[in-house]
Amino acid sequence: MKHYVGICLVLVTLALLTLFVVDRCTYSAERAVDRVRDAFASVLQVQPKITINERVVQTQNAPIAELAVVTREELISLGSDEHKEFWSYSLPLTEKKVSVSATYRIKAGYDLREPYSVTIDPGTHHIAVTLPPAKILSVEQVGDLSFQGEDSLLNRLSDDERTKAVNDLAALAKKAAETSTLTHDADDQVRTRLDQLLAHNGEKVEIQWSSNQVQPGTTRP
Repeated sequence: MKHYVGICLVLVTLALLTLFVVDRCTYSAERAVDRVRDAFASVLQVQPKITINERVVQTQNAPIAELAVVTREELISLGSDEHKEFWSYSLPLTEKKVSVSATYRIKAGYDLREPYSVTIDPGTHHIAVTLPPAKILSVEQVGDLSFQGEDSLLNRLSDDERTKAVNDLAALAKKAAETSTLTHDADDQVRTRLDQLLAHNGEKVEIQWSSNQVQPGTTRP
């Protein structure tokens, strides 16, 4: 009889230990989900899709459609100097000049309708974050546009040329935005903030962009 009582005590003890371990793992996973949700809400104002052991525990949503992370104002200028020629000689009274400039506000950030996902491994405390890369959200003129035109007696500026100069300036501003470092700056800021908020308490954080290229410094040992 005592033998059976001993076996029962062992089984009860094992069951209690198992329940304790499961409860601790569940509590740890819930805390990880809370930390991820709070970090994304703080940095990106978005609730990401969170998966634990291939089970979705939270779906994605966002209160706004776009979030600007980096904003810069830049003065853009464009000019042209034209004259008529005859046998490679400049003809007098045919020179005309156009110069336009304006300040543009460039915003880089994220389209929050794109997917953000987080996979949490409660056993290894590994958090894998997948983000879309930043993009240029807007390029808008701020303030007045400066236009200077000088024409000549035999070569007048036309309305079409004036309109073209203004349109070319706007196109140049967009090109300057696309070739700037603003999108990389936005990615760096978000990466750093998420890493600071999530990588603690022994957790491993890997931030990967949807281009499948891991940004330098995003993985912590």
